[in-house]
Amino acid sequence: MEWKFLPEDKSGPARKSRDYRLFNERVIKSAQLLEKSLSEYIVREDEDLNTNKLLKETREIIALSDDPVHTFRMLRRVRRYDDLTYIHSLNVAILCHEFANWMHMPEEEQDILTLAGLLHDVGKMGIPGKIIKKAGLLTDEEYELIKQHPQKGYDFLKQHPLDERIMNAALMHHERCDGSGYPQGLKADEIDDFAKIVAIADYYDALTSARVYREPHCPFEVFRMLQQERDKFDSTYLAVFMEGVASFYIGCEVVLSNQKRARMVDTNPTDQSNPIVKMDGLIVNLAMAPDVDVKEIC
Repeated sequence: MEWKFLPEDKSGPARKSRDYRLFNERVIKSAQLLEKSLSEYIVREDEDLNTNKLLKETREIIALSDDPVHTFRMLRRVRRYDDLTYIHSLNVAILCHEFANWMHMPEEEQDILTLAGLLHDVGKMGIPGKIIKKAGLLTDEEYELIKQHPQKGYDFLKQHPLDERIMNAALMHHERCDGSGYPQGLKADEIDDFAKIVAIADYYDALTSARVYREPHCPFEVFRMLQQERDKFDSTYLAVFMEGVASFYIGCEVVLSNQKRARMVDTNPTDQSNPIVKMDGLIVNLAMAPDVDVKEIC
């Protein structure tokens, strides 16, 4: 294998500057636009949802940097907007946009998958805010209400002239290939392909995002979770997703479970949760070091 040594990541403290502040402000502005647009169209059901405007906003966030790796790393740091549903929706949309690139989809398919990510949680607007924003554990009754949001999202979107895959992503993004998901308990071939992709992006972003009741999980920890639950997700899409996201962190400094710092120099094709790092001047495949894993990305 030929090791790829990339320039040192500059998205950390050195980027806590005008560059980051402008990015942060733009993402929050876009989240507010998404909330406003969806609220307006839910009230005025006689009008079509302006997906072109929403898609344009998402594209402009991606275009804020000519480096998608930089965009992705900065987006991870944006967690200030009051209602994380909309930041989460933007994150999932951008992950879906990148996924479409990894899959070499034509532009029209990229746009559809991006919109599927952007609108997957629209049904949460039909759930009381006090439940969506609740800091503690949900009661059984509250959880049953939350589980209604896929159907509510589908019912809203079907009123608009949208691609069926966008509506199915809203309906099916909590379905699982082993039949353990909701709302219908669908299995592998019964689930829309775009919904399978959105499901992975949704799971990943939810766990790598901070919540009032927990700190964000490290991406490599989430990869381990995904590997443990691989039967729930489409194996082909899961492999593409983890390889693509892991590659974003090549060049980053990481903190290991042994408290040492290292630099990620490559992904590990056979185990994305254990990348190749440079530690103490040596190249180490963490898959061959079972007692050491990545705990934090700097």
